[in-house]
Amino acid sequence: MNVLVTGASGYVGSAITAALVRAGHQVTGQYHSAASERLLRTLGATPVRAELGRFSELVPVLSRQEAAVHAAADYQPPHDREAVDAILAGARAAGKPYRIIYTSGVWVMGERRTAVAEDAPADHPAQAVAWRVAHEKLVLDAAGGPITTAVIRPGMVYGGKGGLFVPWLESTVKEGAAAFVGTGGQHWAYVHREDLAELYRRVLERGASGIFHGVDGHPERVEDAARAISAAAGRGAVRAIPVEEARKSMGPMADALAMDQVVVSARTREVGWTPRRNSFSAEAPQTLREWRG
Repeated sequence: MNVLVTGASGYVGSAITAALVRAGHQVTGQYHSAASERLLRTLGATPVRAELGRFSELVPVLSRQEAAVHAAADYQPPHDREAVDAILAGARAAGKPYRIIYTSGVWVMGERRTAVAEDAPADHPAQAVAWRVAHEKLVLDAAGGPITTAVIRPGMVYGGKGGLFVPWLESTVKEGAAAFVGTGGQHWAYVHREDLAELYRRVLERGASGIFHGVDGHPERVEDAARAISAAAGRGAVRAIPVEEARKSMGPMADALAMDQVVVSARTREVGWTPRRNSFSAEAPQTLREWRG
C-alpha cells in the first residue's frame, strides 16, 4: 500500500514509518529538517518536505497515495486543522479507496477514575487538547464511499529516546529522584511506541474504522511507575511537583499530566492487536536501557 505519514520522523511517527516499511508498504514521509530527511531515508521511506501549517502543498502527493496517517505532533489547533483538511482533500481527489488514520490521544477523555473504553463520550477533555475532539469528528464524519477513517488515541507513550517520560529519566539520573507532576496517586494509561506502531499497521491494513485506544490495558499510578524507573536506575526515590508550580512553565499541560485516567480499550482485539509489553513498571529496566541507547 502507498501510505503518506505526517510527522514521519517524530517520536511516534518514526516508529509507525518503520513498522509500515517492515511490512512491505511504500511509505512517503513528511519532514521539515535535513536531519529528519536523513532519518526517513535510513528507515526506507521516501521523504517529502512540508512545513506545519502548509500541508495544503501536499495535496497532489496525498492524492497519489492509498492511505494517510496523520502522526505529526502539533499542539497548535490551526496547524492541525489545516493538516486534516489537506489530508481529506487529497483523499477525495484520489478518486479511489482511501484509508485515513488521525492521531488524537487519551487526554480527550478527561478525568476518568473508573475504566472507560472507546464507547465513552469525550465530553470533558483536558483543556490542553480540547480542540482535538472536533478534529476527531471531522475525520470520522468524512468516512463514506471510498474513504475509510479511523482515530487512534495513544496513551502515555514510552520507549526509545523521546516522549513525555524523558523528564522522569533525566531527573532520576541528575537528581536521584524521578520527578512527576501531581500527587502521584493519579493513574495513567501506557503504551510502548513499538506496540503502538503495530496497532497503526493493523488498523491500516484491515481498513478498520472508528476510534481505537492505543493503551496496554494496565493503568498504573504515576508514583508507582516513576518509582519503578528510579529503582531501575539504582535510586528508588521520586519527587512530586505540585500542579500549581508546574503550570508556571507548562501551562494547561500540567493539568493534563495530573489527571487520573483509567483508560482501556474494548476494540483493539478486533484488529488482532495485543501489546507485547505487559506494563510500564515491568518494562522500566528496558525503558531505561533504550533511553540510554
